[in-house]
Parts: sequence; structure tokens; C-alpha cells
Amino acid sequence: MKIRIIGAGFYGCHIGLSLLREGHDVHIFEIKDSIFKGASGCIPARIHQGFHYPRSKKTRDACQAHAREFEEFYADFIKEIPTNIYAIAANKSLVDFDQYVHTLRPEVDFEIIKDPSAYGLENVEGAILTQEKHIVTDEVRRFYQSALDGHITYGYKPDGIDDPEYDVTIDATFCAYDNESIDRYEPCVVGILEGSIDVAVTIMDGPFGSLYPWNPALQLSSLSSAKFSPFSKSCRTWQEANLILQQLTERDKDRQIGAMFDDVCHFYPALRNYNIVNVLSSIRAMPLSGADTRLIDIIRVGETGIRIRAGKIDAVVEASQRIKEMI
Repeated sequence: MKIRIIGAGFYGCHIGLSLLREGHDVHIFEIKDSIFKGASGCIPARIHQGFHYPRSKKTRDACQAHAREFEEFYADFIKEIPTNIYAIAANKSLVDFDQYVHTLRPEVDFEIIKDPSAYGLENVEGAILTQEKHIVTDEVRRFYQSALDGHITYGYKPDGIDDPEYDVTIDATFCAYDNESIDRYEPCVVGILEGSIDVAVTIMDGPFGSLYPWNPALQLSSLSSAKFSPFSKSCRTWQEANLILQQLTERDKDRQIGAMFDDVCHFYPALRNYNIVNVLSSIRAMPLSGADTRLIDIIRVGETGIRIRAGKIDAVVEASQRIKEMI
């Protein structure tokens, strides 16, 4: 079949390569000048085991189901984190530490930290050590640039989904073309910090931040925040969110990164030993879920289209399997 994929992020590239390997004629179109320029290349690349989602059992179950097959496919790009901490804030958290532990204990292995201060933590009710890993986005980017060479057209966004030249068009743009089942679009920033990559610290569960390894070879980590990463939580279209990003000044971005930096320092003062070296921006489509559910949604659109609302990164394997069944 002749297949068009719109969007060269994690989902578009993974599905494209999977279809190529099955003998399909695949053409990928990317609006930016290289792959992974959107959310795929601008968010912390966790291989979730469920620690991030105490309010959504469906998401925890999906993460655990996807992890093994994802790690098999991307084994060369996955790194362990020597000290990976999830901590519950002492104030303003949506869950207390005992409930957090009770929710996760039957599902996944972790170790309770008896003395959080011994790990440099302050203002937390409790903390755990996990074996959650991360994927090195820059290495995956290089892999796909080589594997998909000659199959990607850059700097071009099709006007719509249906095109009679193709048997199937797959919309992997993180819902840039329609907002069905989308609550809002968030224009976001993430900081890239230079410093130790041996420690990850995620403050749960509420308007808090996270320090997570990004590229161990370059001693880089990412800094993100549920409160300060989004510049807006009221955009109803991708175009509205994109306009906000285009209008942001460097001063706007620096101010936002500075706020999340100070917020995480409140819990992990050692962050002040890191230097901010870059700021990345992207748009994420947030689903209609008060329970923080983050599952993939794949629907037919138009006459020949299939639209993906991305879930977590590790769901790309399931997404490609479902796409193959649909076509």
C-alpha cells in the first residue's frame, strides 16, 4: 500500500519504519526542518512504570504492559538511572504518601526511602527509589534519520488528511488537524540543564516539577513542571497554542524556566549546582480526563485517514500494531 504519514515524531517514525519493514510504500511529511522537533524531542523521555499516575490505574496498567516490548525494540537507546526518586510533596499534593505507596505496592517494585534528607530532599512527606529507565532521545533521533533516509519530506504540512494519491494517511501530528476528544492544547517549555545525570527527582502529585536525565553523554538533564511548563491551559486548537509559542520572547521563556527551577529547588536544593543551557518548546494535546489518564486514541477520519492521539512514548509499539490491523 502507498501510505502517507504526517508528523515525524516518535509515533510517526516508529509506525513509518514498521510499515516499511512490511513492504509498504511509506512517505513521511514533517513541517519542521528535522525529525523530533515537536513534543517527541522536547519532553522527558521516561519509560513509565506507573509511578507518575497514581490517579489512573488504566494508565499504570498500560505503561507496565508496554514497557517490555518497548525496551526490546529500543534496547540500544535505553539507560538506567542510578538514583531515581519519586517524592510526595509535604503540602499541596493530591495524594498523601501512605496512599501513594498503597496504590503502587501491588503493581511494581520500589524501595521506600527511610530518610529523604539523606538524598538531599526537603519539604517532602516521603519518597521512594524506583528502577524506572529513560530513553536517550538524541540517539533515537539519529537512528531514525538514518533508517528513514529518503522517506521524509521536511518543511511541508499537507492541507488535509485525505489525498487520493495515497491509500492511507496517518495523522501523527499530536492532533494538529482536529481536537476531537481533546480538552486543551498546551504550549510548553522544558529546560535542559548541565550537571549530574546520576539522579532523577520527580515531585508528586500536583503542581510540581521534575529533574530527569536527558543525554548522559553530554551530562544533560531535563527540567519540567506541571505548573510552569505550560504557558497556557486554555487553548482549544493547535493553531492557538502555536501562536502563543511564536509570540514568546526569550525573556518569557527564561522567566518560566526560572520559576520551575526555583520550585524544584524548594524540594531538591542540589539543583542549584546545575546550569540551564537550553530551553525547548512544543505543544501537547491533553485528553478529556480528570483522572490523568494518558492512553493512546486511534480513530478513522475522513475517507482514508487514521488519526493518533499519542499516549506515553512506550505505547508506540501498540500503536503500530493497531495501525497494521486497521489497514
